[in-house]
Amino acid sequence: MSLTIQGYRKPSHGLFRLIPDTWVPYAELMRLDRQSGFWAFYWHYLIGLGFAINIPPFSSDIDLKTLAILAAYLGIWTTVFRGITCTWNDNLDQDFDRQVARCRVRPIPRGAVTTSQAHFFTAAQIAVGACILYPYGSLTLVHAGIDSVFLFIYPLLKRCTDFPQVELGFGLSYAIFMVTAMVGKDPLAPLLDPSLDLSGHVAKVVESPLAQSAACLYVAGILWSVIFDTIYAHQDYLDDLKAGVKGLAVRLGRKGTKPALYVMTVVQVCCLVLAGRLAGFDTPYYAISCGGDALLLTWMIWVVNLEDGDRCAWAFGPGSGYVGASISAGLFAEFWSRKYAF
Repeated sequence: MSLTIQGYRKPSHGLFRLIPDTWVPYAELMRLDRQSGFWAFYWHYLIGLGFAINIPPFSSDIDLKTLAILAAYLGIWTTVFRGITCTWNDNLDQDFDRQVARCRVRPIPRGAVTTSQAHFFTAAQIAVGACILYPYGSLTLVHAGIDSVFLFIYPLLKRCTDFPQVELGFGLSYAIFMVTAMVGKDPLAPLLDPSLDLSGHVAKVVESPLAQSAACLYVAGILWSVIFDTIYAHQDYLDDLKAGVKGLAVRLGRKGTKPALYVMTVVQVCCLVLAGRLAGFDTPYYAISCGGDALLLTWMIWVVNLEDGDRCAWAFGPGSGYVGASISAGLFAEFWSRKYAF
């Protein structure tokens, strides 16, 4: 059934040339055939890594090889974590997906994977993900668990609120805290300090410039995610209206979306600048991360045609990727300029 359903074509590139046909639906659940979504997750981890190595105490002992290994490790984690959240999302959204042209050929709606099989596959991926993060300690696992809760809630919100993209941003951008915990600089660590009471926990975090900087970067990541996912949702604008799927694309409409996204861009850039000031960053960060982000995000919103599904998909993939690359590049340029200034 899965190979003959109208509109479905088995992926034939990359990994899909090698794996057995019985594995194909599960690889599709992990979105291994679609790389744009991988980068939507992964840029946040690279940004978190760039932030973590720059904040006090400065990671002067990290060299290029170590940085590349960390980035590769995060890429493996991202692949699995994205697979977990996409499998969960598809299982919960299967009734909606059957009503949306772009989604009805996904493995669960087309009958290639049952609901029970998908839940079991989600659990198996969670176990693999826990093994990947285990060497980095319990605090990293706690952050991964919190992140999972954010993203597991996301598909449920499409049924009851117009703002699921905001909650998705909470999950995607939370990578910042997980990565800082991996390198031993978690700004939220005082919350677990046994020597403090609840008010002491909160006060120590709230008063910390490092935590304030991380919070600003977190909000910037949320807003960036809201922008590109709202554009992405315009691919299914008419189908979502018919199916009753809620979201910012439906709430704002085709005329109201771009003005709202421009306002979000201004706030997002301000958050990036404030994050840099609180962390004591210098010219490379402001020029490349903040300046590049402002120009590229404004340009992406300006050129995208919300009535063209391919252009909306472009904004979600390459268009948003330029923004993620700019923010990451600025943070890494900041690191190298400071490392060799010592």
